[in-house]
Amino acid sequence: MTVPGGNPGRHPDPAPSPTIYGKRLYAPLLFVVSAPSGAGKTSLCKEIARKTSWIHYSVSYTTRTPRPGEENGIDYSFVTKGQFREMQENNHFIESAEVYGNFYGTSLRTIEESFDKGQDVLVDIDIQGARKIRQSGVANTSIYILPPSYAVLQERLALRGQDSPETVRKRLERVRQEIYAYDEYDYLIFNVDFQQAVNDLQSIIVSEHLRRQRLSSFVKDHYIDQFSGETIQSHPFSLREAP
Repeated sequence: MTVPGGNPGRHPDPAPSPTIYGKRLYAPLLFVVSAPSGAGKTSLCKEIARKTSWIHYSVSYTTRTPRPGEENGIDYSFVTKGQFREMQENNHFIESAEVYGNFYGTSLRTIEESFDKGQDVLVDIDIQGARKIRQSGVANTSIYILPPSYAVLQERLALRGQDSPETVRKRLERVRQEIYAYDEYDYLIFNVDFQQAVNDLQSIIVSEHLRRQRLSSFVKDHYIDQFSGETIQSHPFSLREAP
């Protein structure tokens, strides 16, 4: 159904998680990534998941027909409209929507299972899906991927050959409307250079774990006590100035 985050056969991870004293002490987080069509959000999310074992990329469910080269459970989980409706009725999705006549949904169950394993979760969804997640009250960090320019985006959509000219036209028209949604997101990434955009996305993920609010309990319960006078007296040491 989903792609396991990272490559467990490689150690340490090329993109290690933030740690303290060699242990990852943070609660898993949900990262919601959106972008105009063709801006590269899926490629960025897949690359982050490929590099790590502690980030899970959750693929969406969809009722649309697979495009050439797409694999079930890798690119999307492809289901029938009947199956999709049944999943909606069973509250399987944290959000779902209809786009260009097809249905898409993000699995709440997959997110919960990944959290239970201590993994962060990356989901890439459109703007209306991101809005529904915000409305759900589920805590998340949102990231909007911006293309280098309208001209580059137009070229990308035309060259990838996945859609008819009419569909490309509709996507570009939608982009002209969706680009203004950037101010709804916590972070912005300009996907001008792919590797730089990957580094930017990874930096956002790590920095979110290093927020003071997330670490306050650890500092109070396991760290600050070593600086108390009583603790220092029980563990004497000397400080010498460097020559």
